[in-house]
Amino acid sequence: MAPAKIPVTIVTGFLGAGKTTLVNHLLAQRSGTYIGIIVNEFGEVGIDGQLIVADDQPLIEITNGCVCCTVRKDLTEAVNELLQRAERPVERLIIETSGLADPAPVLQSFLADAALLQRVELESVVTVADAHHILLHVDDDIVREQIAFADVVVLNKVETASPQELERLERELRRLNPVAYLIRTERAQVPAAELLGAKRFSLPHVLSIEPDLLDGEAHDHEHDTSISSCCMETDGAIDPERFSRWMNRLVQSEGAQLMRTKGVLHFNGEARQFHCHSVHMLLDARPGRRWGPDEPRRSKLVFIGRELAVDALREGFLGCLAIQPKWMPAPAFESETEHP
Repeated sequence: MAPAKIPVTIVTGFLGAGKTTLVNHLLAQRSGTYIGIIVNEFGEVGIDGQLIVADDQPLIEITNGCVCCTVRKDLTEAVNELLQRAERPVERLIIETSGLADPAPVLQSFLADAALLQRVELESVVTVADAHHILLHVDDDIVREQIAFADVVVLNKVETASPQELERLERELRRLNPVAYLIRTERAQVPAAELLGAKRFSLPHVLSIEPDLLDGEAHDHEHDTSISSCCMETDGAIDPERFSRWMNRLVQSEGAQLMRTKGVLHFNGEARQFHCHSVHMLLDARPGRRWGPDEPRRSKLVFIGRELAVDALREGFLGCLAIQPKWMPAPAFESETEHP
């Protein structure tokens, strides 16, 4: 008898919608299940892998671009590598895509790869939608496709919208996808039983949106080339008060351009990591787990947005160091990428 296929849940959604928070919440509820996690980031330097609370679960991060554009080779290799290096049989897979990923090529790699189909089975595509910002981006083709391909739409951050606004949001979501299962939630707090174990993926529905999906050569996805990312890293400890002042000023003045900010920081004198997230002008910052005894305490801050002022961001970040250097050489810790 052939072994049971491993169910796969794809978690997608635009920048800052709450995908990583949702994945962490699902993992916490299924702590007894051996789940493989694959995380993709826009840009060359990843940070979401550090934000996933995977404990002993196998995790692979793809950071060489948007998964929908590198997926045909890299995603297949990542799945095979994860299954091979896992310490015991993987019971299910969760794939968190970049906020700029088109779901169609991600699905394509599972549906058009005969070898992969022998091992895994798509269970559902879950799209997280940010109730506070989704209407700002709903005209973006990627956002519309993320919603249209969803089997489940998690309308997150509902506490930020009025009942009337939520009704308007749901009408728009239903217009784009009338068949998806819709869940309202705050902080991505969704019961795992509503997302894991419920097979909702429908190939006929997907083919009605993308008729040539099973054509391995078909892929016409393009990104907004004005969107870029940059990453700042340093081994120096960060002064928490300086950082707080700078970030608050930054999101207030540049929030329209800064689509997403996320960071793992080493605060001076603090034994725990500090996690920082922002979406436009909304900023959320809180302590994370304790640094490991042999773990390098390296701060990393990623920005995604339009027309990023990289030099100003670098200067502001370095200005938050607890010990200010007397002179500052051209930094080797900053990288900037644009989507190909």
